[in-house]
Amino acid sequence: MSAKTKQTTKPVPVEVDRQALQEAFVELVGERYGYWLGRRVTQQEMTTATKEQSKTVHELTKTVNTAIEAYIETPTDDLRTQIVTGRKNLATAKKTVKTAREPFQKKMTPLAKAVRYCDNVAIPDSLKELGHPIQPRFSLSDWVQDAIKPKK
Repeated sequence: MSAKTKQTTKPVPVEVDRQALQEAFVELVGERYGYWLGRRVTQQEMTTATKEQSKTVHELTKTVNTAIEAYIETPTDDLRTQIVTGRKNLATAKKTVKTAREPFQKKMTPLAKAVRYCDNVAIPDSLKELGHPIQPRFSLSDWVQDAIKPKK
């Protein structure tokens, strides 16, 4: 082979197995919803496990807000003391709830990130690869309108 002759390589067209791509897309969507369900179940467990602490926070918030409203109408030293004490108790109660929820949040955070990644990157890329690029839609299709119609 002389210096003037160059070998050029042409990219070999790869046959895309449409069936395999569709199967992979189905698995991707299934995985996405698995992450979503896992997060939802974990969130329900968190709600159940921290029910009492959350209830305390809600009651303290209600008490402080009521005292603030009363203080606005008629300021008294008793109400001021009640507000200050209530806010301190509320801060402590919120820390308790946050601490109790922490292990659940650690489980849910990667699941939420995975769902977001699937929604923003993986699924749109897969649809584009399958020949169905995503385009904005501003009106609902008939089947969606029927599905979301309130039932009487």
